[in-house]
Amino acid sequence: MEPLFRAVASSSGLSPTVVAQLFRQRFRDDLWSGRMDETSFWTSLAATCGLERAPAEWRTVLDQSMRAMPVVRRLPSWGRQARLILVSNHRHEWLIPRLEALALAGHFSDVWISSLTGVVKPDRAVYDRVLGSTDLARTLYVDDKPANVAAAKSLGVTSLLADADGRWSEEVDTWLGC
Repeated sequence: MEPLFRAVASSSGLSPTVVAQLFRQRFRDDLWSGRMDETSFWTSLAATCGLERAPAEWRTVLDQSMRAMPVVRRLPSWGRQARLILVSNHRHEWLIPRLEALALAGHFSDVWISSLTGVVKPDRAVYDRVLGSTDLARTLYVDDKPANVAAAKSLGVTSLLADADGRWSEEVDTWLGC
């Protein structure tokens, strides 16, 4: 979301930090949970930032900023060793096309996107739904947000914090015995 915050800041004259704070305070949970639709989000974000309407470039910036992490090349191998489930705080209309364009969707046995499930990490309901009757001792959770990792750990799930460089992937390989 940082590239979007910078684009909004550039259009509105606000700082990227202020835009990020506004997003977290006013939009994050409603947008990610699906309580706010995409059109309402763009309209409300623009108004909140003092603009009449959201420039089309904001959506373009958002699309272009969604990049696969370097570890995606390991998904086929991991998928042969374990059942992979993607759990994301995101908008399905943004994420699903990107997963399909990068041919990543097929590596996951299940995809849980907050805008469709109605629950947002780190809410315990997310983990309860996804984990269900899963053997927690045989479950590894990886996330790039410390709060989400802490929430999974609090349930007794082995959890890793993903770094942008992908160093965490070596720990996944070790855990899987690859």
